[in-house]
Amino acid sequence: MATQKEISYTYDDLNELWPLILDNPYADITCAYYNSDYSKSLAQAQQDKHAWIFQSVGFKRGDRLIDIGCGWGPMLNAVRERGGYGVGLTLSPKQVEACRQQELEVYLLDWKELDPTQFGKFKTVVSLGAFEHFCSVEEFSAGQQEKIYNDFFKLCYNLLSDGNFLYLQTMTWGKLLPWGNIKPTLQEFEEKYAKVTSPKFSNEWILGYLRAFFPGSWLPDSKEQIVRVAAPYFELVNASDGRLDYIQTITEWLKAWYAPKAGKTWAKLKLLSNLVLHGRPYWHRLKSIEEKAAREVFIRNIFGHQRMFFRKR
Repeated sequence: MATQKEISYTYDDLNELWPLILDNPYADITCAYYNSDYSKSLAQAQQDKHAWIFQSVGFKRGDRLIDIGCGWGPMLNAVRERGGYGVGLTLSPKQVEACRQQELEVYLLDWKELDPTQFGKFKTVVSLGAFEHFCSVEEFSAGQQEKIYNDFFKLCYNLLSDGNFLYLQTMTWGKLLPWGNIKPTLQEFEEKYAKVTSPKFSNEWILGYLRAFFPGSWLPDSKEQIVRVAAPYFELVNASDGRLDYIQTITEWLKAWYAPKAGKTWAKLKLLSNLVLHGRPYWHRLKSIEEKAAREVFIRNIFGHQRMFFRKR
């Protein structure tokens, strides 16, 4: 699993910038829900995502929800607006601070350390854009991936009251992988398939930059793997492919990233101090944004994306 240090490296530095860019203190940096209507604004598509989730799980006033990997709290804010009770977990200290400033109940806590009785039972468990961080490249190489996923689904099972729902939104590996059907070893991945020194704009070059942006993360193989590991605890009720929606979401993020806005240039300049502290790896991280690597992996179908509703058995 990505460590607290790695999660902080990915998200803490963006704590000031993302809410400013998206013009929302509850900056949502997970895939929006366009439902084939790409004329929607990004803000509307994010609101529609929340409404779709709540409708699908039958969420109503007074219900309880826990968000594992809550980010800056967009889902928790939507829960509050509907008269529900929300709890969030994150490994980013800056996200905890930002959420608490908005009077959201958020804890700096690894889900692996959570006692399922700590907050009582919930109507709904959600995890949007966090599952892809749960297994590291090293853990995958050591054969631990499915045990980690099993532990997560077991926790969610114990958090939920009977017959209720888990909503999971996650990146997966796509259909057109550089290594084909033969999974690489850790050494092969780092030396052959994810190198910033590979030919520019090659799949390997793009993965190298994303490896720099998201250290400590290895994606699930597919929807089928997730469903199989979840099966002892959950029945899959509905699943949809969000790859095209993610392409549109990232396109809108990039527009917002480059659009002029008061205060944004200063916020970006403050990030440059990290070049002194972290050197070339941090430069690679900024370069991954400039080169639009995150969008390109979805366009090329190297990454996939799944939105999945599970009912507790």
